[in-house]
Amino acid sequence: AGLRKPEIARKVGDVLERIGLPEIGTRKIDELSGGQKQRVAIARCMVLEPDVLLLDEPLGALDLKLREHMKIELKQLQHQFGTTFVYITHDQSEALVMSDRVAVMNAGRFE
Repeated sequence: AGLRKPEIARKVGDVLERIGLPEIGTRKIDELSGGQKQRVAIARCMVLEPDVLLLDEPLGALDLKLREHMKIELKQLQHQFGTTFVYITHDQSEALVMSDRVAVMNAGRFE
């Protein structure tokens, strides 16, 4: 009892529009920039309309300029979709900028 193709296409188109990449659906992944790839990865998850999304070092592989841009993008997407993001990072300043609440894990335990 999965979704029909027209419904899938509509949902994918809607999410691509919301992440600001409506034309990206027909392009190959190797034709995309780092930021576009990051947004497409998030869009793939958001099509499923999750209540919570786990982001494990989502900016780790990006250069400094793109990291700063993607911080803004992620906050906008979070607000736009209304999804709770559990954001995992080793970068304390990034954690403070990106989070409403912060939990610190040390030796496998939250402090």
